[in-house]
Amino acid sequence: MITKHQKVMFFSAHPDDEIAGAGGYLIKTVKNGGTVKLVLCVDPYEPRFEFSGETERDTRLKEFRTAAKKLKAKWSYLNFPHYPQLSYETVLPCVKEIREFKPDVVIILQEADYHSEHTLIARIVKRAIWHSGRAAFPQCGQSHKVKQLWEAEGDKPMADPNHSEDISDVIEAKKKYFFRTDPKYSVSPW
Repeated sequence: MITKHQKVMFFSAHPDDEIAGAGGYLIKTVKNGGTVKLVLCVDPYEPRFEFSGETERDTRLKEFRTAAKKLKAKWSYLNFPHYPQLSYETVLPCVKEIREFKPDVVIILQEADYHSEHTLIARIVKRAIWHSGRAAFPQCGQSHKVKQLWEAEGDKPMADPNHSEDISDVIEAKKKYFFRTDPKYSVSPW
């Protein structure tokens, strides 16, 4: 159940994972007085046939900031390279984000997802959650124990979910505000 003071943090590999994976829940959190922070981990630079990698990065970062603004969410961009490895260079920035925001709930796309960057970010964030509750790494702020870690459905359907969230009262808002309208893309929804 979403409480008025609930703080939810979503770590994503790409600037659409948060809305596609848990957008309805994030909208409900804000609607019910909670606070949301979106953390984009991986650099969205990716050359396309139609335009440059820089254009793709700029477009995707703009979409991410726009989604955060529409959601009334705080946001951060960590700028990890593609296919980031589990290391201090990736875990500690996530620990710092967690300790600064102090979320009750952290959401990631499921570790068993098809997309390998979703899987890598899930592993990194799980390690960061563990470290954020320890009395270590003072350079990342005061320790904070996350109450809950949720894995959302990404590219692969979840085999055995243990929670379903009714988003029927916010589905139109999700569709209205979080679908791509950029004509460069052939697929309409994120």
